Amino acid sequence: MEYVIIIGAIVFLIIYLLAKDSKKETKIEQYGEAVSELTQMVADKISSTAYSITEPVDKKKLRLAKERLASRHGRLYRFDYYSRIQYLEQLLSVDDSFKSDLDYLGLSEDRWKKLALMIFNIGTIRKLSRKSSDYSMKIDKHSREYMLSNWTSDSILKGHIEALKNALKFFNIGIEEWVEYGDTVVEMHDLSSNPDFKEFGNITSIMPMQNNMHLL
Repeated sequence: MEYVIIIGAIVFLIIYLLAKDSKKETKIEQYGEAVSELTQMVADKISSTAYSITEPVDKKKLRLAKERLASRHGRLYRFDYYSRIQYLEQLLSVDDSFKSDLDYLGLSEDRWKKLALMIFNIGTIRKLSRKSSDYSMKIDKHSREYMLSNWTSDSILKGHIEALKNALKFFNIGIEEWVEYGDTVVEMHDLSSNPDFKEFGNITSIMPMQNNMHLL
């Protein structure tokens, strides 16, 4: 009986928290949406559990390897701690477990590191061409010019501009071209046309964020 009460309390708490985040106008609509969302979450979990039980071992191993690869790529793509070189080096390193994933996917360590640097540098160009308060919005040409003319007087901006210059240099793109076009240079130079990028360049998605980083 105690377990039933505890489980009921947990379910009610989850529904309450979901209802608080609801955009519906009335309490009835908010709680109705919360119950519907919880029901869908439970159904998805049951479906996922059932699939994991019946999923063939080789397919599961392949799926997990792809998921771990995409997760690593996501952290590289959205990396913005440009002063934490050791953390970046860690993300670019290959331990035995990750090497096992790469081997299973048919991707050598050298090929992956080239791909990882591509993803990191494209992400750098994307992020530093957008407004950090809303990554769906590009900074204008005037702001790009300002960044380049004032970067030596701001330690944080200095780190960002150095990372940006290195990213552009990686793809042989001139800084003047970036000033003129911003992250449109990614499409102009078709930076994702590399065969390994097309086959292995998946990037894990993230939950929607107020600054729209999930749209990058």
